[in-house]
This record gives sequence, structure tokens and C-alpha cells, in this order.
Amino acid sequence: MQNLDNPEPLVTICVPVFNGERTIAGTIDSILNQTYKNIEIIVVDNCSEDSTVKIVKEFSDIRIHLVLSDNHLPCAEANWNRCFQYGQGEFLAIFHADDVYLPHMISRQVEAFKKFPLVGSVFTQGNIIDEENTVIGEFKIPPGIRDSEPCSFPKIFNTALEYADFLPSPSAMLRRDLYMKLSPFRYDQFRSASDFDLWLRAAASAPIMILNEKLMNYRVSKTQGSFAINKLRTDESDFFKVMDYHIDQNKNTSVISAGSLNSYEISRMGDQLIRAWNSFKKRDVKKFKEQMKNICWLKYVKILTRNPGLLYSKYQLYSYFRVFKSYH
Repeated sequence: MQNLDNPEPLVTICVPVFNGERTIAGTIDSILNQTYKNIEIIVVDNCSEDSTVKIVKEFSDIRIHLVLSDNHLPCAEANWNRCFQYGQGEFLAIFHADDVYLPHMISRQVEAFKKFPLVGSVFTQGNIIDEENTVIGEFKIPPGIRDSEPCSFPKIFNTALEYADFLPSPSAMLRRDLYMKLSPFRYDQFRSASDFDLWLRAAASAPIMILNEKLMNYRVSKTQGSFAINKLRTDESDFFKVMDYHIDQNKNTSVISAGSLNSYEISRMGDQLIRAWNSFKKRDVKKFKEQMKNICWLKYVKILTRNPGLLYSKYQLYSYFRVFKSYH
């Protein structure tokens, strides 16, 4: 939707939040300080028990709209799904209530949409910060993904098979009609990876663009649900639920390359070893033995014998993702 008094398209920024009193003001400030001004900010509160609502109400900017929910939903993704009914913009983004968005983020994404009308989604890169706003890492664009150029679904999917989930969710901006077509986030099926499932479905619907620019600060906090999930996880990563589903959906097509699939299987081996090690650290000997027994050693040895470089590449990938699981 476009205001006749403003030639720039309206952008809807949704901020779902629950008990975000420590960070919500900083997040809203970062959105208000965007160089792109034709925005609406929809804060959807999931029955917060702290001073989140009071803090949001203290902002006087008429572009901010606060939605108070009648009932608390048990997972963040369910609250994300609430957002879709409120946005009116041509483009829509769901920002995290504890991240910080750098001033040119929205303008750079809108510029990309204007330059490439067929692109359905635009992602960016960013810094990784801790609870004290200290930069502890950065997102990295995988090899083979070209900066600021539309990417097809086969390119996105095969890169995900090799490099896991490389699309930073809080940087995602989609055309609103595409979001409405693809919603909701399928949490019941894919749990914490339901956002990545939606990005893959978006890529299958229209080309994706990834800006190789640090346009946001993504917060890693020990109070996040994802931190608790990853710290001593003994169950399979939800990432594999998503990928296995989409592999099955594309099994009779030419989308998947054999090399990418081999790389994915070694990622699965790494996940199995991490889970077994976590069971050992938890002194769950029975589960540790069961997990080690269930590893398909022969299959993995065959893959690694033919592709010895995969082991080192997976070590690098593990080192990269460690920053999301623990820090000092």
C-alpha cells in the first residue's frame, strides 16, 4: 500500500514480544532511527508479565501501533503468526524484540526490491552481539552466493545442504502478499526451525536476494529459548526435520546435487556425535550408547573416503555456529 503523500512504498515492521523490558526500547529506537521513514511498527505483545507494555506506550510516534493479546501463546512462532493480520505495507518484516537494526537496513532492502521486481525476499548480514551489546561474531555469506544478486531455489537449497541455515531470520523482509500466501510458520511440524522452512518455501516461490552488508546486530542471549535448546541438546536438530522434508518434496526433480547431499549427510553425522557427547556429559549412559549405536558409520566412512575435504569444512561450520550456542 502506498500513501499518496509519500511516493515510497509503506513497509510494515512487526515486533512480536514477550517480557522484553530489557531490550524493547532499544529495538524500537533502532527502527524509528531508520533512514527510510514510510513505515508502520506493529508491536504484538504476547501477554508480557513485566513492564514491556508500559515501555512501548511511552513512545509517542504515531507510526507505532501496540496490539495487546487476550491469551498467551506458548511459543514465539505462534505470536509471529499473529502479526500477519495487522500489516498493511507492501513489504513486511518481523523484527526480533532484542535485536538492533542499523539505520540503512530498511532503505537498502527496499532499494533491492525496486531494482529486482521479481525478487520475493531480501535478507542481510549482520553482527552478533551479547547481552551487553558487545560484538562477538558476524554472519557470513556462504561461498557461491553472490552479493545483491537474485538466487534461485536450487542455489539456496543446495547451499543450505552444505552450510546449514545461513539466512538470518530477523533480517528477512518479504513482499507482504508472499508472506500472506506462505503463512503460517509451521511450528507444530518444524519447531524452532519453522522460520527456515518458510524461507525455503519463499525461495521456491520467488528468487531470494542476500545483501552482503552488516545492517543489523543480532543478539545471542542466555535467556533466549534457542540458547536453551542448543546448549546441551540430545535430540536431533530441528534443521534436519526441515531439510528432510524438503529433500523428500524435491526427490523426483533435478534440484538436489549429489555433492550437496553428501555434505548434508556428514552434517547429520556431526549432529549425531554432538548429541551423543551431550548425553555423555549429562551422564545418560544408556542414551549415549544407543546414539552411538545408531550412527551409520559405514555410510559416513564411504562418503568421507570419496570426499576427504568434507571433514575440515564441517569443522569450520561447527566453529562458526558455536557462537550461537555458548560464549564467555
